[in-house]
Amino acid sequence: MKDLNYVVLDFETANGSRTSPCSIGMVKYLNGEKHSEYYQLINPEEDFYASNIRIHGIYPEDVWESPNWLEVYPSIMDFIGDLPVAAHFATFDINVFRATTEKYGLPLPANLYFCSCVLSQKILPLRSHKLNLVADYFGITFEHHHALEDSIVAADIVCELANIQQVNTIPELVDSIGYQFGRINGTNFVTKKKTRSR
Repeated sequence: MKDLNYVVLDFETANGSRTSPCSIGMVKYLNGEKHSEYYQLINPEEDFYASNIRIHGIYPEDVWESPNWLEVYPSIMDFIGDLPVAAHFATFDINVFRATTEKYGLPLPANLYFCSCVLSQKILPLRSHKLNLVADYFGITFEHHHALEDSIVAADIVCELANIQQVNTIPELVDSIGYQFGRINGTNFVTKKKTRSR
């Protein structure tokens, strides 16, 4: 049995700031199978840009009565627990998580994280590794730029890549491309440093 245990998250933001999430979608995989989903509109308490609205279709009035990050943070962390976290182009999503958590003076978790986009770049022979194009490669259809839909697809991609690499755990998958985990409260997801021979 595969021991693939992880959470994939995706944010949509109200504007160009990393502190303006207006929705979050998450999917949890346990033992290589989809276990549960989480979706929440968030009041970013910041202005919306028309350019962002055109991408995700979320308007200010859609989130007026939604909780802010301070209010949703406990349920988000309950869902994630101590599992490793992934995102497709994690540089964006993890920095949204970090910046918004710090904005509200909350503690950053020590969860490991990795990037499904980087995994696909190392494993799949594609010219572009945008989420929709990787999804096309695996024959997956979805509503792009909806946080839950995006997270579901990225979670499925992680599982597909593990099958290609013939690995049974997330650490094995990350190691198979020569990378090391980042930590949400610290280091970034990067290539392993080569040890010097003496």
